Amino acid sequence: MFSSISSTVTESRFFVMPHDSNAIGRLHGGVLMEWMVSAAALCGVRFSKGEVVLAALDDLFFMNPVSVGDMVVVKAWVEYAGHSSMEVGVSAYAYPRIVGEPMLTTTSHMFFVAVDRTGSPRPLPTQIKPTKEEEQLYSLAEQRAEKRRKILNDRKTMSLDTSEYGPDARYRMKSSHLVAPSDATMGGIMSGGKLLHLLDEMAGAVAISYAKTVAVTGAVDSTSFHYPIRQGSIVDVELVLTGVGRSSAEVAAKVITENPSSGVRRHAATTFFTMVAVDSAGKPVPMPPFEPSNEGEEKRLREMRARRAIRQRRLEEMQIFEPLHSMFAHGRG
Repeated sequence: MFSSISSTVTESRFFVMPHDSNAIGRLHGGVLMEWMVSAAALCGVRFSKGEVVLAALDDLFFMNPVSVGDMVVVKAWVEYAGHSSMEVGVSAYAYPRIVGEPMLTTTSHMFFVAVDRTGSPRPLPTQIKPTKEEEQLYSLAEQRAEKRRKILNDRKTMSLDTSEYGPDARYRMKSSHLVAPSDATMGGIMSGGKLLHLLDEMAGAVAISYAKTVAVTGAVDSTSFHYPIRQGSIVDVELVLTGVGRSSAEVAAKVITENPSSGVRRHAATTFFTMVAVDSAGKPVPMPPFEPSNEGEEKRLREMRARRAIRQRRLEEMQIFEPLHSMFAHGRG
């Protein structure tokens, strides 16, 4: 069975309530990420006719703020399908409560795996057959899928790295959580959106503690999930401030999952948040300068600067696929 990309489009709408906002009345980045993963997963469930789990996602750049009272429309569509996995393109647009043009908030690609009730991969019943207008979008997605497979093939080795990320860091935070049924999908695996929401809140706390002012999410780096986090597991999260720029700070987040019965621990994921210091009006303000005080902080600062350069290139690459995404986001697919 074959489907065009446009035939897979799924739309979800969310109204931004006060409890979704941060200290300055803007939509919390973690909430938006959870909405986007939820909408993309819904698209994947419909396409695969069953449960899916998030295996990876590309960078998320938050380009325009969203306020309480605004409506957020998230559209998602399957761009490429393999044997058990699929790439889902997703874009979020904010519709201001005062009538105006919709604003692109963020856009990304998410990689899902179709699973059965035990969490094991299952074959997809449908494949993507792009129309002529969709061929470029499909080709780009196919190339990304091939690169991801190489990364995901190393996930077993990566999952064994349960060491601390920054034991010598001065600006560091740790927290433990029990995965409840409300955090998990039908297959008993923790929702990727729930995890990103949790990490975003904690990354914000680290940045706010350092900057002594409000900090909002500017970007989240591409993330791969090395090991499934199951309902009833313990999740240990370590957050480390790696360095700062003029008005932003990078915060690393490393996630370890533990089976409470056996005590077995596995590395589930590591990602990096860019948090921006802002004033009460949401305008960027300078971050306090960061000077490394030991060898570990110096190493992490060098790595942060390298990731920042990569981030800039990826932001420029978005100019290639954002117009393709807008074709579906505005109903022209």
